[in-house]
Amino acid sequence: AQSAIQIQRPSPSTPRCLFPDKGNYTNQTEQPQQINSSVSIQQHHQKIQRKATKKTMGLIDYMGDNAAQIDAKEYEEKVREGDPKLLQHDEHLVFAFKGRGGSGRDYYMLTTKRLLIRDKKGMTGKRIRYSSVPYESIRAFSLETAGSVDTDQELKIYARSIGKVSIDLVNSVDILPIQQFLSAVVIQGEGAGEVAAGAIAHDGNANMNGSKTGLFDVFGSNYGQIDNQEVESRLKSNPKILLEDEKVELAFKCGRDSFILTSLRVLKIDVQGMTGKSVEYLTILWPAIKGFSIETAGNILDRDSELTLFFNLPDKPSSAEGFPRNSRTRMKIDFRDGKADLFAVQRYISDKLLGPDTVASSQYAGSTAGHNDTGSGSVLAWMGDDNRMVDASEANRQFHTSIPLLQNCENVELAFKGRRDMVLCTTKRLIFVDMQGFLGMGKKVEYISVPWKTVTAFSVRSAGSWVDKDSEMCLWLDFDDVYYPRRDNEDDPPPPPIARKSYLEIDFQKDKVDTLMVHRYLSERLMRVNGHQLKPYTNPVSPDLLVPSPPGTVENLLDWIGDNAAAIDAEAVDEKFHEAGILQHDEHVAFAFKTGRDSLYLTNKRLFLIDVQGFSGKRKEYMSVPMDVMRSWSIESAGSFDRDMELRVWFKGFWNNKIKQDLRKGKADIFAIQSHIAHFIIGSADGKAALANAQAYEPSPSGAMSSFLGYLNDAHMKDPVELTSKLRSSPALLQPDESIDAAFKCGRDLFLISTKRIIVIDKKGITGKSVEYKSYPLMYNKAFSIETEGHLLHGSEVKVYTDDDDIKQELKKGEKENVWAIHEILSEKMLNDPQKEIGEVEIDLTAEY
Repeated sequence: AQSAIQIQRPSPSTPRCLFPDKGNYTNQTEQPQQINSSVSIQQHHQKIQRKATKKTMGLIDYMGDNAAQIDAKEYEEKVREGDPKLLQHDEHLVFAFKGRGGSGRDYYMLTTKRLLIRDKKGMTGKRIRYSSVPYESIRAFSLETAGSVDTDQELKIYARSIGKVSIDLVNSVDILPIQQFLSAVVIQGEGAGEVAAGAIAHDGNANMNGSKTGLFDVFGSNYGQIDNQEVESRLKSNPKILLEDEKVELAFKCGRDSFILTSLRVLKIDVQGMTGKSVEYLTILWPAIKGFSIETAGNILDRDSELTLFFNLPDKPSSAEGFPRNSRTRMKIDFRDGKADLFAVQRYISDKLLGPDTVASSQYAGSTAGHNDTGSGSVLAWMGDDNRMVDASEANRQFHTSIPLLQNCENVELAFKGRRDMVLCTTKRLIFVDMQGFLGMGKKVEYISVPWKTVTAFSVRSAGSWVDKDSEMCLWLDFDDVYYPRRDNEDDPPPPPIARKSYLEIDFQKDKVDTLMVHRYLSERLMRVNGHQLKPYTNPVSPDLLVPSPPGTVENLLDWIGDNAAAIDAEAVDEKFHEAGILQHDEHVAFAFKTGRDSLYLTNKRLFLIDVQGFSGKRKEYMSVPMDVMRSWSIESAGSFDRDMELRVWFKGFWNNKIKQDLRKGKADIFAIQSHIAHFIIGSADGKAALANAQAYEPSPSGAMSSFLGYLNDAHMKDPVELTSKLRSSPALLQPDESIDAAFKCGRDLFLISTKRIIVIDKKGITGKSVEYKSYPLMYNKAFSIETEGHLLHGSEVKVYTDDDDIKQELKKGEKENVWAIHEILSEKMLNDPQKEIGEVEIDLTAEY
């Protein structure tokens, strides 16, 4: 019995294997494999360690919800089988990822047309949200490699309306092909998806994780400009980050980070962490840049100069104290003294944002040439840093020759000077000259440039009584720079937010600046003309518009308007406003209303408000909101208890960008007002047409509202053809060439998708007599999601993302096909035929700089 089992002991020269491979034992009588070298033991231990690491990483990826890449072609087949209406017939998956390391229930897809997210909700996962982000809406994206501690990678998409979308990826995903694909579809635009999908292939020898050392060897460690061609060669080889036709035009090194300005984008390479293993490659499209500034070097202790780019990267808003609402609004690039030509960099950015400087230097001296500067003449004005008007021709000469700030084709039209700073209004932009240091005597000067296209709305404010003796120019900018300050004491209430550069107020010395003249100038520069574009820089503002207003102009106008809280005759107002020089020569008043001391006017170019402020009413604000910057609007009929009607307008901006006006019942036709706004925003008008009088829209027929409310009370699904007919007459909500594509009823409300906009009809109050009609132009709707119905009472849901209030509509439970019908319609409108925004100016990326 003892001899039946022979146990072979290893000889002293044979090392013992502590972790034999289980595969070597087929039965008890089989001998273990002998290991004859220390190298084999080391390899065996490494194999065991890799298995343990893989298991640990799998747990980390699952807990961290890091997505693993899956086969896109196979998953596309499953999608078309399980959700046949999700993808369009000519849409294909290029990349597909599954959450929780490949063991989750959520999916992320990069198709040839959009980023598509499939997110299961609830415990059972029956409710599924499908979010669609068209590539056309993306303004920036970044890819971040894994670090030493944070072992996952990250993809970030900054898209208009929906904000920031973050996707964590497992470390094994090769993110270089993703970078190449996004560069193609986001930068090159429509039609690039199919081409990019076929052209991009995985290259095992090239990756973004291993590129850091090579890039550092090229970039070095100095704070300054580096060789463009060498950087371009490296970024087109390993890793291949740039597109084939993309040129590096300027490149800078700032510590460990690098800033590359190319013909197609701004690229920031941000080395993070102590070890620098994690690297973020951030791409910002040029149209996202809203302004810029340069700051010269200071004295001995501050020898660095600085370039700052201001941009809007759509992000999830935050209200945390001590932080801005949007975390990514600016990029600063520091230069060591003498390491870069700061004004050459400024000229390059100017050419990119303002248009190439291809015109020879002009001799145009400016509209206020020869204006004699007599100084402030007031201690209070000097202490308050109130601006006075100075000679524009002298400022034009100074900033063309002594300080090479302006383009050759650019000229100063208005110039203002405070105690030490200056404000310049040129044919292309606003420039703020900030002299820093004690009393402005330091060497450091900041020059802030705001292109006219960044300014959305404007107002001028006259001087008041008593303490407030200065007048003001107010500007709303398309730049989210709102900041939430910290409270001084823990028990104090949170302090109000600060607008910073989202809203600017420039103080004027009241007896040195004519505010109505400033208003006329801003109207010329900011009101759209042919094709909804700004006034060309080659057309200077006429000097006739910049002469001082006759004495008593404002007082005579307000005395004529009076204090009646009712509608005013539009033709008479039109005549009076032209006499006062408030309107442009081809601008006419269509509607005029007076409420208390304030009044509101709708012209063929803008919404104009006169706001009488203060106890004495001496201080008055004249605010203009051009039609082209309106993003949505609503009208609300009178109810049983609230007898007033209401008009609301949301305009492009990030600070107090909503206007609300009550209208007396029986004194205004709200549907005529709605039609007027729609005509200039979503209609065929190009901005040239002028309404000759207030009778452009006929009043709605008597009883039209009651008839339509009865129609809404019917609980059946509305036929789009029938509803189109109703809304063209009773009431006249639609334009003549506008029709309803789909109509869905939920409770008392109606969700409509027309050929030009989304309309939400919301019945309010117990009686439902008050009805709000809110319009969202399709050109400003950039992303959407649908959510299928769940258990119990959870019906399906549609959400359309806008720059202001998102549209959220719940649908009746049991009508599963309706949510997919909406998905098909929105996909067609946003993916296949996206409408271009009014006044959207594309930067000429083919121009030579």
